[in-house]
Parts: sequence; structure tokens; C-alpha cells
Amino acid sequence: MHDKLTPELSKSAVVAIDVGNASIALGAWDQMRVRFSRRVPTGDRERFSTELQELCTRFPAGRPQAVVVASVVPEAVPWIREAATELANRGIAVVGQSVPLPIPVAVREPQRVGVDRVCAAAAAFDRTAHACTVIDFGTAVTVDLVDDAGTFLGGAILPGARLQASALARGTATLPEVDPAPPEDPVGADTVEAICSGICHGIPGAVRAIVEQYATSLNHWPQVVATGGELELFLPQCDFIDSSVPDLTVLGVGLAYAKHRPATSKP
Repeated sequence: MHDKLTPELSKSAVVAIDVGNASIALGAWDQMRVRFSRRVPTGDRERFSTELQELCTRFPAGRPQAVVVASVVPEAVPWIREAATELANRGIAVVGQSVPLPIPVAVREPQRVGVDRVCAAAAAFDRTAHACTVIDFGTAVTVDLVDDAGTFLGGAILPGARLQASALARGTATLPEVDPAPPEDPVGADTVEAICSGICHGIPGAVRAIVEQYATSLNHWPQVVATGGELELFLPQCDFIDSSVPDLTVLGVGLAYAKHRPATSKP
């Protein structure tokens, strides 16, 4: 049983799930808040099912209204659907399929933009109510721009910390694969420290340059909102970030469902 002092979720609360390449973030989305959030490795189906079932017990009558998913891993959707279908009153809804994207997308091929990027952008704009840059420090680092009208304009994508470390090890004869961590000194005293410095200082430098280009394009500095599984690794080096929201993409998944709830009365 749960602590009686734990605030109850409303009847309109849903489970919101963000499926990334490395991990799955899930939580109870309730009136633009995420509660009881947790993160599991994307490939760990058993742990995901356990966490999902435990999360659902926190809802009124032990069942959420719906389970809403945004996924950049298409092969994960069928087994998530199987795990979730019997747990929710309305079953499972998928952003970009049964649930439309939460904000307009003005790019060359809207159907190919990662739904996680659009959901995070929608949640950031919902908070700022004006142009903003959204940085997601994950397997890949995405730096996206939303204009003052709330339209997703696109962005930039670069390899994340672990991809860079892996690429250096695979593409060279002698460099080791390291676990990226901020070095004590930016001037690495050995090979491992040098690689960590290049990654942990190089990515923030690249992201800053991209944001500056966006500001030039807009003629003003867009508010910068950051999220992602590697957020804590880079946050100390990113003094240009205005706010950090660990559950930003999950917030956007819930927002997508809430904005289009009449269209999702039948999953």
C-alpha cells in the first residue's frame, strides 16, 4: 500500500511514456505535472512491465485513463502496447499515430522528425509562452528551436557523450573507450582525461554556438530549456541554460494527449 499522505492523482491522469534509444522514461502525467517518474533501460522489458504495473496502482481504482507513448524506437511499441493494454481504461495511445503532434511542425518532412523532440518542444513552449531553444542531452544531443508562435522550426543533432566515446574507440587504433565524466582540469593529464575533457567541454561549446546562431536568426536570445538522461553531466558547463526540466519530454507526451483528448476517446 502507498503512504496515505501521498497526494492522489485526478481521474484524468494518464501514464506518459518516452521511449528513447537508451532508456524509457515514464510517469503519471496529471494537469501539466509529472509525478512518480522513473527510468528503465530500453531493452529491459521485464523491469519496464514491473515499473508500469506499480505506477498504475497509484491511480484511482488502480487504473489510469490511458497510457500514452512517444517512441523513437519503433520495435518497442508492440511490446509496450502488450504490456499496457490491459492496465488502462482506454488502452494505449501513440503520439504521431492515434495522437497528433502537440504543436505545428514547419520542417521539410514533418513525419520524419522524432516525436520526442516535438513533445519536448511543446512542453518547453507551454512553459515559456515565447520563442525557446530546447536541448535534449541523450544518446544524441538535439538542439531545437520553437518560434514565438509556438511552431517547431527544426534544429541540430550531434552525437551524445557515449556515442562520441564509442566512436573514438572504434575509429582509432589505440584510444580506449571511456565512461565520460567531467575531468578536474580541462587540460587532460592523460589520454582518458583528455577524451573526457574533449567530450564534456566540447559538447557544451558546440551547443552554445548553435544557440548563438539561433539567436542571430531570431534577432533575440531564445530562452533555453534543457532536459535528457545526460543532463547532469553537462549542466555545470552550460551557463547559458535558463532552466532544466528532467521530465520535459514526458510532460510533452501528456500535453499531446490532453490537447487532442476528444480525438483519442477510442485508442
